[in-house]
Amino acid sequence: MKIHWKKTTIMFILAVSLVIPSASFHVAADEKYSQSYTLSRYQLTESLQVDVKSVLNEPTSEGTRIGAVVRYYNAGERLVGVPEYEVRVKTNEGLEYIMRPSQANARNIQPKETIELSYFNVVDRYDVFALDELSWSDVDEFVYPKVEKRIISLPIADLEWKGDKANLSDPAQIKQWQDTFTIPMLTDKIQYQPVSLNEQNTANGIKTVVGFLATNIGDKPITVPDFRINGKSGNKVFIGERLEQDELILDPGEKNYVHYAIPVKSRAELKNLTVLTPEDFVADDKTHTSYTIGRLMINLVGATNSTRLLNPLGSYELNKPIQFDPISQLIRSDIEVSMVDLNMSESAGGGFKAVVAKFKLLNKSGDSVPVPSFQTVLTIANGKKFSGTRQDTKVDLLIPNISYVIYYTYIVPNSETGERLTMEILDGKKVEPYNFTIAAFKTKVMDTTDSTLAFYPFQVKINDTSLQRSFNVGNGPNYSYKLGVAFDIKLQDEIVVDQSFSKLRLEVADASNRIMTSKVYSFVGEKKLVTGTEILTFDADTLEATLTLRLYEVIDTPFGEVRKLVQTLKE
Repeated sequence: MKIHWKKTTIMFILAVSLVIPSASFHVAADEKYSQSYTLSRYQLTESLQVDVKSVLNEPTSEGTRIGAVVRYYNAGERLVGVPEYEVRVKTNEGLEYIMRPSQANARNIQPKETIELSYFNVVDRYDVFALDELSWSDVDEFVYPKVEKRIISLPIADLEWKGDKANLSDPAQIKQWQDTFTIPMLTDKIQYQPVSLNEQNTANGIKTVVGFLATNIGDKPITVPDFRINGKSGNKVFIGERLEQDELILDPGEKNYVHYAIPVKSRAELKNLTVLTPEDFVADDKTHTSYTIGRLMINLVGATNSTRLLNPLGSYELNKPIQFDPISQLIRSDIEVSMVDLNMSESAGGGFKAVVAKFKLLNKSGDSVPVPSFQTVLTIANGKKFSGTRQDTKVDLLIPNISYVIYYTYIVPNSETGERLTMEILDGKKVEPYNFTIAAFKTKVMDTTDSTLAFYPFQVKINDTSLQRSFNVGNGPNYSYKLGVAFDIKLQDEIVVDQSFSKLRLEVADASNRIMTSKVYSFVGEKKLVTGTEILTFDADTLEATLTLRLYEVIDTPFGEVRKLVQTLKE
């Protein structure tokens, strides 16, 4: 890149460099962890003050990248131009390197305005050195020999960043997982709190997702600024990606989340996180050079998997409204969600069990609203997680003041007992394909002897059975059977279900437990099961003195049909 320098006439002479203290930036944190960051501005011209935001000193395979970002503040009352001084960095060896201005740099500064100007250079050296000073000089190249006048020099030894693999050693820049913090170089009006760290499967492999709660502690609306999160483990650096791409504006006191996906397969590999701010430089040929500057390090000792904002996990009481994270917008406040049943069933072909959770959704508003599309995860006693498969529903809207029941199935090992379970409800819509916990509670599989919960919201009762046997004359089976089953079917409350809802299976077995006949009934549709007597007819070669009648709840899953035995009768 070729540099063109112009002569600038200095209308005044600074005898000394004046240090003008600015307002202090305070980290809003728990009292135990509070600290302050004081920013000093230096007088550059009669109207302009400067402070250094970022300093880069990064060795690369192409040489050492040196970058600097400086904030200019116009303390005057009129528009002023940026003086065309030569900006240089000085190393601890006394060597000086000229910094090239970015083509994106502003040329003028409005009164009381602060702007950021970027400077950059790549020097052809591969040894280790440090930067001590950043200076501005007025250079007159139109006289011989050229005349240089040093305007101001700023100390930068404590500001330089050595690149992504660098470590922070200042105790003020090292945070623990339970700490809150601000990023003063961006704004002191937003406080951040680490709240979640968990592994998630994506189409691009397993990633670790870290969540921060951002709070506007100021008195004006403010946009959450762009910052980056990298994961570190020894010399390995994992570059994080911010998931929320839309602009996030917080009103005073408002809270919201920002999440980062780090491409590491196990959170156990991560030892700490680095908080970085991005910088950009535009060369003469309009190419961009981007880099980041480390600001804070967060140790991950004590990091938790689930969101810390949620209440401590308590045991859930069936049919009670579930308390959701108040920040989440997935489920409207006028929709009440409760779990009405949690049971475990055997697979029809063996090999696994299925836990089935039924949720009731009540629309308490005055309008029809979309059925919320939430995800669920069931964690068993050993910590293994199983994602729920949502019922394939056809209903899109919730009718006002009418409840709707939907179920989720979880395929678990045959050894599972259903004790000490944790249910998590997830928002999978905010930033697909990632999901975030919005509710969690402890639970367990319900008592299988309680048949009142089976087929919820339907109450199914067998009032009576009757059996007729007859001998067949001629070829074929010797005996015919006619079994009558008198059902009493009631719908609880004002609740609707979908066509794909669970079904009732009626099964008849002989003394040797061989199935003689079976029939499956639906609770919806034209041929739905209603109060009355259902007749089953079947033939057999032998005369059975006693028959066993079994009632099952049947649910279809992606792995096949699962059945829960509800009732057994002898006839």
